[in-house]
Amino acid sequence: MNFDALTLSAVADELRRNLVGGRIQRVLLTSPISIGMEVYHAGKRHQLVASADPRNARVHLLSAKPTRGVERETPLTLLLRKYVRNGILTAVDQPALERVLVLSIIKHPAARKDDAERDDDDVDAEQRCELIFEVMGQRSNIILVDDDNLILDAVKRIPPEGSRRVILPREVYVAPPRPTDRRDPRTVTANGIAVLLDGPEPDLGKAVIGAYAGVSPQQAREAIMRALGVPSARLEPGLPFEAIAAALRSLWTEPAAPSVAYEADEPIAFAPYLMTQYPDVRPVATISEALETYYASADQITAHAQRREALRQRLADVRERIQRQHEALSRELERAAALDRLRWEGEMIFGYLHSIEPGQTTLQVEDATIKLDPQKTPVENAQARFREYDKAKGALAGVPERLAAVDGQLHYLDETLALLELADSYEAIAAIEREVQEQGLVKPTGGKAQPRGPRSTPLRLQSSDGIPIFVGRSAGQNEEVTFRLARPDDLWLHVREVPGAHVVVQVDGTVPDRTIEQAAGLAVYFSAVRNSTSAEVIVTPRRNVRKIPGGPPGLVSFRNEHTIRAAPIAPSDLAS
Repeated sequence: MNFDALTLSAVADELRRNLVGGRIQRVLLTSPISIGMEVYHAGKRHQLVASADPRNARVHLLSAKPTRGVERETPLTLLLRKYVRNGILTAVDQPALERVLVLSIIKHPAARKDDAERDDDDVDAEQRCELIFEVMGQRSNIILVDDDNLILDAVKRIPPEGSRRVILPREVYVAPPRPTDRRDPRTVTANGIAVLLDGPEPDLGKAVIGAYAGVSPQQAREAIMRALGVPSARLEPGLPFEAIAAALRSLWTEPAAPSVAYEADEPIAFAPYLMTQYPDVRPVATISEALETYYASADQITAHAQRREALRQRLADVRERIQRQHEALSRELERAAALDRLRWEGEMIFGYLHSIEPGQTTLQVEDATIKLDPQKTPVENAQARFREYDKAKGALAGVPERLAAVDGQLHYLDETLALLELADSYEAIAAIEREVQEQGLVKPTGGKAQPRGPRSTPLRLQSSDGIPIFVGRSAGQNEEVTFRLARPDDLWLHVREVPGAHVVVQVDGTVPDRTIEQAAGLAVYFSAVRNSTSAEVIVTPRRNVRKIPGGPPGLVSFRNEHTIRAAPIAPSDLAS
């Protein structure tokens, strides 16, 4: 879900109305990369939370007091106490069209004395600082900057190695780079949209995103939906460019009307405007209420992080044990190469009996040297080879089959660990836990079996062309998607040589390239390479996919495939 510049603009307006002029009475780390603040203003306590979590970065007001998540003192908590606590919030600023929010804070001399800052050289002077929230996905950060624009500290320190933008104490704060080739969506015109026809991008939404600053995929879909009645379209002559431009402008200029979109009563999107691209959209009073509603649902997985981590560790331990079995069996299999040598040596000794002298220590046969025990007769040397051969052959019986079974278990565990890492709900974690218990890989915690309850089902989505797409989110769901839901002519997709989801596209006639691209993007998103820019995805009709006999759930072979490269696509980025 995009926390975009328009959402941040609505948050900034709300903070200006409620917090500017207030005293910051409490500041704490709610997690190593998140902070909470209590601001007292106009006789009311307001709670603010900000997070630099790469998946759930945001800043907004809360209805409840945030709780401490980092008990020990850190350099940042000490600096927040010194510069921010008991300070007055004097301004809330957002650089135009940027996902950056700046809180300006003044701490008056009386407040500094109250904090016993008597070791300062100038305790009677005002102290100014800025608390900067950069809500930018993977690059999100929370940075404390002094009045000289020097960084005091940040929740994420970024050293110079591998980065042109250093975030370290005593370094000069430099704002995130801004693209200079993008236009302002607040002043978009019909001609501005029409000129996109000259560009290389055939998708209208992507073309708008690339041309206008601050426009997120959801905004682009919303503007297109309002203008055309569908959330996506190809960029081609004859489109109502004036209506598209007016719809995009209105998102930025109309009065805020926050809303939350739902699917099966679960929040799936938020916006500072009343969304039309989703079937179940409910208005809320403030953008913070919308954000709190959405992230309360999204944070369920955080509330159960310990359970997921415990399951991950148990599975990792099981995998380590099975890996040791694999290595032992591989060594046994390597011994098979020596079996033929033992038999050959025995045969050669028998063949050259007439030429072997008593006490001889070696026998030269062509380019090979056979060692002999001089204490034994030639016949005894040959018989010793055959006895060792028979013993080793018996010990190796069934090793290839056992090695194949262990290979299957490792494949299953790798896929399960990858999908566990991607699980975005408590139900998804519980489903994986139940599956590995049923496979006998882990025992129920506390000796109690998991409650049966309804099983979670594969994800069912629709492409922009309205074609059903099924996504497995566990090994068992992968098997269900591939062998129960898919028909022989349906398309089957999986990221090449990477653990992840089986994805199936239902085929009724010709499948548009856009649908295949979106299905491939979902396969990348639900795989171990979600954070890559792109990956190779296998595409083949389901009839070419076979279950490995005796293998664990989700282990398949395939043939007659072709490969396409795709970037990850989240389910929320598909049209409803």
